[in-house]
Amino acid sequence: MDNNYGNFQGLFGNSMYGQGGYFNQNNNLYVNPFRSGSQSAQDTLSDLYEQEFQDYLNRFFPVEKDLIAQMTTGFEELQQEEIGRAQSAVAKQYANVRGQETRRQEGYGLNLRPESQGDFQRSETSALVAARNFARMRSGERRQQILSGGLGSAMTQRSTLSG
Repeated sequence: MDNNYGNFQGLFGNSMYGQGGYFNQNNNLYVNPFRSGSQSAQDTLSDLYEQEFQDYLNRFFPVEKDLIAQMTTGFEELQQEEIGRAQSAVAKQYANVRGQETRRQEGYGLNLRPESQGDFQRSETSALVAARNFARMRSGERRQQILSGGLGSAMTQRSTLSG
């Protein structure tokens, strides 16, 4: 092994074609399939693993690093944005319902009673509190799933949907 430990550009071998068995051309690794000798299959498999690891470092590791940074340093801002979206959705829905009820009552020549307005306000307040709590709980769960690597698991989604 040479002094490339920690330098993932050359990985664990020499990055020249023929010596390490692979080369980096236009940021694409190529594995030489035409090796000969008693260790050729083992060396080719080793180069394939190194290529796979380099691909992971180039494509997926930056995304994972960004997700971890968002979940550890910027989580409170993201959580507040999600809570704000939930509140906005509830407020819009209740405004629509209130408008529909007003138009329905006016179609009969009636006005909304003050008791109805109070009922709407209590119901809206209750829905806002529930939406904020659910958004806070869900963002915390999503954070834990991202940090533990469990986001997108079929079993996790299935157990969440079934109750």
